[in-house]
Amino acid sequence: MQEIEQSAGTFGDPARFMQLLPGVVSDNDQRNDFIVRGGNPAETAFVVDNIEMPSINQLALSDTTGGFVSMIDNAAVQNTILHTDAYDSKFDQRMSAVVEISTRPTVPVDSHVGTEFGIGGTGGSISRPLKPGGRDEGSGSMFISVRRSVLNWFTNDIGMNGVPIYSNGLIRADNRVDERNNWWGLSLTGVDSMDIHPSATDTYETTPFDIYYRGWRNTTGVNWQHVYSARSFGVLSLSNSEQKQTITDNAQMLSDAEAYYEDSHDGISTIKYDWTEQPKKWMTITGGAMGSIDRMHYDVQQPIPIPNPYSADPNQTNTLSMDRTFVTGSSAVYAQVAANLPHGMRIIAGDRLAQWALLGTYASTPKVVFSTPVLKTHIMMHIGYAQYAQLPPALYVLTFSNQANLTAIHSTHWTGGLNLIDRRRLRITVNAYDKHYRDYPISVDFPQLTMANIADTFGEAFLMFPMTGKGLGVARGIETAIDFKATRRLTLASTVTYMRTWYSGLDGVLRKGNFDIPVVANVSGNAILGKGWTASFRYSASTGKPYTPDNVALSFAQDRDIYDLSQLNGLRAPMYSRLDFRGEWTHPLAGGIFKIHIGLENALGATNFYSFLWRPNCDACGVLQQNQMPTFPDFGLRFSR
Repeated sequence: MQEIEQSAGTFGDPARFMQLLPGVVSDNDQRNDFIVRGGNPAETAFVVDNIEMPSINQLALSDTTGGFVSMIDNAAVQNTILHTDAYDSKFDQRMSAVVEISTRPTVPVDSHVGTEFGIGGTGGSISRPLKPGGRDEGSGSMFISVRRSVLNWFTNDIGMNGVPIYSNGLIRADNRVDERNNWWGLSLTGVDSMDIHPSATDTYETTPFDIYYRGWRNTTGVNWQHVYSARSFGVLSLSNSEQKQTITDNAQMLSDAEAYYEDSHDGISTIKYDWTEQPKKWMTITGGAMGSIDRMHYDVQQPIPIPNPYSADPNQTNTLSMDRTFVTGSSAVYAQVAANLPHGMRIIAGDRLAQWALLGTYASTPKVVFSTPVLKTHIMMHIGYAQYAQLPPALYVLTFSNQANLTAIHSTHWTGGLNLIDRRRLRITVNAYDKHYRDYPISVDFPQLTMANIADTFGEAFLMFPMTGKGLGVARGIETAIDFKATRRLTLASTVTYMRTWYSGLDGVLRKGNFDIPVVANVSGNAILGKGWTASFRYSASTGKPYTPDNVALSFAQDRDIYDLSQLNGLRAPMYSRLDFRGEWTHPLAGGIFKIHIGLENALGATNFYSFLWRPNCDACGVLQQNQMPTFPDFGLRFSR
């Protein structure tokens, strides 16, 4: 918790903190979603206290994953693990990574109350020991937190013609029933809204749509652990997640006619059981099964024929009318064995068999990881092989005839790494990966286009296509990480990643993916200055984003964006760079601890490219560059006792 809270450039948000890790990059620093090893943000799963979360973020739409900050109160976080190399078969399928967050306290809990006010929101939390449900005093605890956004109190525009408004709450509890049984669970809820109102007369405006968004989401789950023996235990988990959103887009240039409407509701109820047995001291066996019932309601209307920016034909438009309500399901079983071998070697092997009724498909996804010391030194080496599979976003599956033409997306991972140094003051690691995708959704009408290269549009679902699952993709990279405790008061960390991504459409030609950002570097530090002061910094730099230019002649002739598909992601923006600072002062006050912090995001005022968009209110102006986060202040107050 403290590491996240004191890190510059994170707003105290666990998801933004993940962007500092090797192999991780942010696609747009105005949001907190992130890309792991070149994969789409939707290829990362979030598991909190053994409960899978469809989303931990506010304003996470059907085809996006990020918000300004996550719904999880940083004060609840005990530890976080980013799994990338052949992660456990017990986790539900994702093709890039799993973020595992634990809020369970590892020590007895004392009564604690905290309040805070800052850029991320205002609210508070309370933590209490529970009355014993078993034999031991203080065997359980409860944590409750609530938060509400504050940005709309200061501005109605944070650079996107609107400002997000959100509230969230977290309830977590655990208790030890007796020597063999204990339980823990949580409920995470978020309610959010955002209205985007671009000026209809501003010649610099690029969006001719008024967008109205309302949404809410909740995940509630409980785990029961039973110890069978000193070497065997099982965990039964029950959870339910609901997510609802409504979006209305009105076309300013068509007398505010409704151009898009969406009323969608996703619900999933899951039961799973995980079992662990250690038949020998050198061997551990795990296995389990899960089943879920998915409830879907999608009312999507796109009545106005909006010209397609991927087509030079103004008559090739996107219209859509869909109203579907149904229940489907999925299930999986898995088994895995981990064995410690002579001479410090270790092997882990497993398989997961999953099926999805929505597409009538299944996947067997084996994995194996082998690790060994190198030449009797302290250097550890590991190599791994794994397969993963997951469904495309439901909104893409259910439109047009895509449900009949798509299947689960598959990826195959080859990974390897070295722990060169692992000491108390210095840790250096190097990892490499090679990922291959197949069955990737690609456009039927545009042979160059894949789902990986569709432009990002918040609340504008005009870019849905007839698709087929015949695409291929490749992602490769090398990551290095250095953690150095220079002195008792100064800690430094650095990560450098080289990664490339390519995807092919129906024509079979591999082209750079939207997340092809070859070089990413982060340097961060935290210093204890004395007299209650701490300071931190973060510098991030990366190769510029790839983008597709307009066909200039056709775009001016038709006064709209028409992408030049012969140069799909063929150009690259200038280098991205950003420097963040944060200082915090801690002082005892009224029997508690008072903290105040100030910070500055993008302190050097770098202009970091995000995209080019057409200016519809100016006939002869063409495109305008859209940038990422400008210089932005960070401040906050916190009191706890």
